[in-house]
Amino acid sequence: MILETERLILKPYEVEFADAIYEVVKHREIADTMVMIPHPYPREIVDRWISYLQKSFEQGTAYEFAVFLKESGRYIGNCGLVAVSKNHRNAEVGYFIDVSEWGNGYATEACKKIIDYGFQEHQLNRIYSRCMVRNIASRKVMEKSGMVWEGRHRQEFLKENVYEDMDYLAILAEEYFKGKLI
Repeated sequence: MILETERLILKPYEVEFADAIYEVVKHREIADTMVMIPHPYPREIVDRWISYLQKSFEQGTAYEFAVFLKESGRYIGNCGLVAVSKNHRNAEVGYFIDVSEWGNGYATEACKKIIDYGFQEHQLNRIYSRCMVRNIASRKVMEKSGMVWEGRHRQEFLKENVYEDMDYLAILAEEYFKGKLI
């Protein structure tokens, strides 16, 4: 399944995207505010990550998409539903965008599309996201995507020997569909 927005194309991951992915994830700025992305990011991990994403997609435990610019076809990041719980009909939305494209609204555009996908294609009831408190830009993406602040988990993650507080935001299906009727 391929998803489209005004400026983006979101595609399930393929092996041939590996070199382009590495060019994005190798930057310290990406790893700095991401819980699961290390720095340095060895190139060989990208291939294993793609395989993991493909299996997760097939199993329905995550639906992550490679984000490309429509105009140029260039890979600029990732957006998708992770930690999908079919029993509870919820999932976390996660994303990252190439440092060179920060501030262009691509994360928000992709995130809104993934929220649509989660509620419309997978009949989820709740979609949430989380970010390090210091990642103000990511929190703004969540808010612009319709999520509301639910709370803060203090010292939830240890990143490079520093405990990080995490803010949680979410949107419920009833809020999403109510907004679509307006």
